[in-house]
Parts: sequence; structure tokens; C-alpha cells
Amino acid sequence: MTPITKKEATKKPLVSIIVPTFREAENIPELVRQIGDVLASRQVDYEIIIVDDNSRDGIESAVESLSETYPVMIHTRIDEKGLSSAVIKGFSLARGDIYVVMDADLSHPPAKIAELIQPIMEGKADFVIGSRFVPGGSIPHFNWFRKLNAWVSRVLARPLAAVKDPMSGFFALPWHVMPARDILNPLGFKIGLELLVKSEPEKIIEIPIEFQQRLHGESKLSLKEQVLYLAHLYRLYSYRHEKMVQFIEFGLIGASGVPVNLLFVYLTYDVMSLSYSTALVVGFISAVTSNYILNKIITFSGSKPANTAVQYLQFVATCLLGLAINMAVSLSLYNSIFFFHRYYIITSLIGILAGMVFNFIGSRLLVFRK
Repeated sequence: MTPITKKEATKKPLVSIIVPTFREAENIPELVRQIGDVLASRQVDYEIIIVDDNSRDGIESAVESLSETYPVMIHTRIDEKGLSSAVIKGFSLARGDIYVVMDADLSHPPAKIAELIQPIMEGKADFVIGSRFVPGGSIPHFNWFRKLNAWVSRVLARPLAAVKDPMSGFFALPWHVMPARDILNPLGFKIGLELLVKSEPEKIIEIPIEFQQRLHGESKLSLKEQVLYLAHLYRLYSYRHEKMVQFIEFGLIGASGVPVNLLFVYLTYDVMSLSYSTALVVGFISAVTSNYILNKIITFSGSKPANTAVQYLQFVATCLLGLAINMAVSLSLYNSIFFFHRYYIITSLIGILAGMVFNFIGSRLLVFRK
């Protein structure tokens, strides 16, 4: 991966601790003090970078006062908001050899920072997660609903990152593992999951933490953030498993063409009183047109610009060939194997799948080329 910036390795690495904030002024003095106590006792060189989303809660003056004693700075963003983008901004400001990301509310224990960075310093890991779900980790203040929510979130993310706590916001990584900023495209809170997927670390270690209740203020978790998480998952699955996601989208759009087909058959035959054969043709063309538009907008939105009329005709031709393959496969199985003659529904499904696979490959390689 291309790093954000080139740095020379030093004998004693500098640790950059990045803390995104929004209305966390009350927590900052205690957070900075605890970080300082832990790292000073370990003789670790560090800097704390606070990226604030224009809280206007006195955090700037609090950091200014703290900076007289501790290596802490603040960057206030005026025109941009969001935890993930704040962390990315912090990376661009960091001077360190190792990056640590943590929340400001002391839910992530500063006492664990030294344990978090040690495997990286020893060359044993290139991504370390403060995990709530490995032996020794815990979330004592979570009620059953938050535990269920956390479990569902982890299950949905597991195919992307084979770790126990892919949702953790407390993690560390060396600067050279950082992916280029132009491929980072997170939504919501889960910048750790974004980095796990796009930095492609080879050696991941999870250390247990007790996830604490926040010290001051209110949780930022909301229904909006959970919706953003689902959208973020969609982006990451598209990044990691592009063809699979496209095939699923293609299939769902194909299924959406069925009611369109039936509607236009009804309108043509029952309302307009045209022949049934004409209604079938109108229904087919309507469904194909609907599928073409949706696939162009959704499934193959990144395709190479092309003449719309030519592209549409190519799509229609591909669909007709797919229909021919569907019928050929179905009839061949039906006529040659007794099982498929008896269970004709299965035969039809296999034919539909064969036709859809052909349609998808033809659409991807011919109609909507990258």
C-alpha cells in the first residue's frame, strides 16, 4: 500500500495519538493526564492530536492550557464533520511512526496504550486492536439491546475482517501500513473497520480491554449512525468483493423487472385491448428497459461512458441471448434427465440462473465496460 507520507525510521519511535472530538471538552483534561502518566512511565515519546468538529465548548482553551505540560495540539474543523474523516485528518497532521486512535470519553482505557503499541514496536504486528470480545475483554455497562446490536454489527462485518472486534474504535498501526488517503472512503464511526479492509494488514493482534462507560457527556451513537454503518458496509463489500456485490445487485434488479413486465402486459392486453403476443413483447421490452436504466445507475455506475442507444441495444441483445440460453438449458435438462422432467420447477430455476449468469457476464464485459 502507498503510505500517506514518507518518514525515516528512528531508534525511538514517536507515537501519534489521534482523538476525534465533538463536545468532549470536559473529558479532555483527564484523558490527556492519563495518557501522559502511562506513556511517561514507559518513556515513550508521543504526541496527542485532537481533531475537533467546531464544538464551541471551550475545548480550544482547555487544550491550550494542557499544552504547557503535555505534547498536545488541537485542529478545529469548520466545514466538515464526522468521526472517521476527523481521524483521517489526524493522520495527515501526525508526525509519528505509530498511530493510535481512541475516543475522547475515556471509554477506551489509556492504560492499555502501551500494550497496544508494544507488538508494533517489536515487529510482531502491523495492526493491533483493543478488543472487547477476546478473553479478558468486557463491556460491563452494556444492556441486552446494546449487546445484541454489537453482535449483529460484528456478524455483518466478519466476512470483511476475520477478527473478534472489527467494530473497535481503539487501535494502533504503523505509518507504513496506512493506505493512500484517496482510497479511504468511510461513513459514520467505523474508521477502524475501513482501515482493516483497505490497509490489508498481514499480522493482526487483539488485546483485551474493558470498555468503560463514558466519563462525561452523551453518547454519539444514534439511528443515523447505524444507517450509515450499513451504507459503509455496502461500500466495503463493494471494495473487497466487487463482482459478488454486482452480481447480487444485477439479480435483484432482474427480479424487479418481473412486476414491470406483468404491469405492461396487463396495460397492453387488458387496458389497450391489443393482442396477447403484442402484450408479451411490450412487457419484455419494458422490463429490459427498466433493468437497463437501473443497472446503468446502480450496478455498473463506474462503467466507461458510451453511446446510450448503442449500449441499450447491446443490453437488449445480451438479454435475448440470455433468454435463449435459459430455454436451451431448461429444455435440455427436461428432455434428457427424468429427475428434471419430474421436478420441472428446479429445471426452470437452473435455466433462469444460467441465463442470468450469461446476462451478467455479457453486461459486465461488453455492455457496461469499465
